[in-house]
Amino acid sequence: MLKQILILIIYCTTVYASCSKNCVVQQYSFATNIKAYPDIDSISINDTVWLEFLSPTRLTDIATGAMIDYSSATNLSTSINFDEFTGGSISNPGAIPAVDAFEYKLIYGIFVPDDFLPERNRDYRFIETNNEFKFKLGIIPKRVGVFSLAPSNSATVRRANDNCSEAGFSITFATTNQHLYFYEQNRPGYTPSEYERTHMYCFKVK
Repeated sequence: MLKQILILIIYCTTVYASCSKNCVVQQYSFATNIKAYPDIDSISINDTVWLEFLSPTRLTDIATGAMIDYSSATNLSTSINFDEFTGGSISNPGAIPAVDAFEYKLIYGIFVPDDFLPERNRDYRFIETNNEFKFKLGIIPKRVGVFSLAPSNSATVRRANDNCSEAGFSITFATTNQHLYFYEQNRPGYTPSEYERTHMYCFKVK
């Protein structure tokens, strides 16, 4: 009897592994939003800019229009670039890395250390609670200047115990005045790209 049970366990494990390995991966694309506030273009040292993401775990797949429950996502995250404007041109962004210009107060989310350009970007994984994905970060300037912050999209997001699906999350600004004129003034003659127009937030610290 014990031998038969062991054979059954091995068989089930082999079949499951084979199915997981050989499945056709289902691709999803979701559009989500992030906002920054208070919605003013100039703040003082030690004031706080809040960056907040909130999304239900049931989302509409862009390609099919179907509602998808994407709860238990294990790696939904964003990489935020911080830059200080120094004066550029059409061909030169005129910016320097600025992570060290701020202090950070994390309310919802998990900080993920990243060895790739840590002086320019900080990575955060979102949390899931009450059928929502959440992230909230306070950004507190320590010096004067004109700055931008730019959260990235989240690609290849997977769910726990699901090897046969992955999703891309577009994370763009909504209900936020992004003060892009600071960027345009920093690069005379340059037209911001669509990605920059939807992912960049600019502000002045005085």
